[in-house]
Amino acid sequence: MTVVFYLAAAAMILFAVLLIVPPLLREGFRQKKSRGLFVTAVAIVVLLPGTAIGLYARLGTPAAFNGPIPRVADVRPPTDAAVRKWMDAAHRYDKEQRPGDARNAYESVLTIDAGNTEAMVGWVEADMTQHADFAIDAPARRMLEKAITLEPDNQRALWLLGIGEFQQQDYAAASVTWRHLQSLLDARSALIQPVARQIAMADAKAGTTTPTAANPTAAN
Repeated sequence: MTVVFYLAAAAMILFAVLLIVPPLLREGFRQKKSRGLFVTAVAIVVLLPGTAIGLYARLGTPAAFNGPIPRVADVRPPTDAAVRKWMDAAHRYDKEQRPGDARNAYESVLTIDAGNTEAMVGWVEADMTQHADFAIDAPARRMLEKAITLEPDNQRALWLLGIGEFQQQDYAAASVTWRHLQSLLDARSALIQPVARQIAMADAKAGTTTPTAANPTAAN
């Protein structure tokens, strides 16, 4: 219990005493029984404070006087049902070739679960189709970089980031990104040859050699 608690308790008790004792004494004087009522009034004044504080200390919540009780955070964890709902909608829009709606659905997922890498990559893929040249613009590139930070071996994100870097004529960076992707691919993957060709093209434009591009299955 703090000083604040004691002061508050004293104020409440004093208020109660003032309500009880003066009328009691006036009634005693009126009925000429002042002695007995005086003793009762003294007992109330003496016993009430200690009794009240003792009971409240045992049964009450004096800690409440230390300050406001911290509120439970209003932000709730991502709701799996809501995420699933929007992901299903996004996939449906993808199949129906409605990229604008798909992008909005992926945005809804990210509003609920900001770290959902599948939604990040889906958003970028949907956003690309909104550009005549299928460009991966700066916001989309940042989205991919964030996805790779959260999931370094995300193959779709690596493929798309390499495309974005190539579009920006950052050929060396594109080669590095695609080489990382290449190292993650199984030897039987259908992406082995396309990735090797992209690495060779990036290296050629960057003016470097491609020692692993000739043997794309070696890096695995």
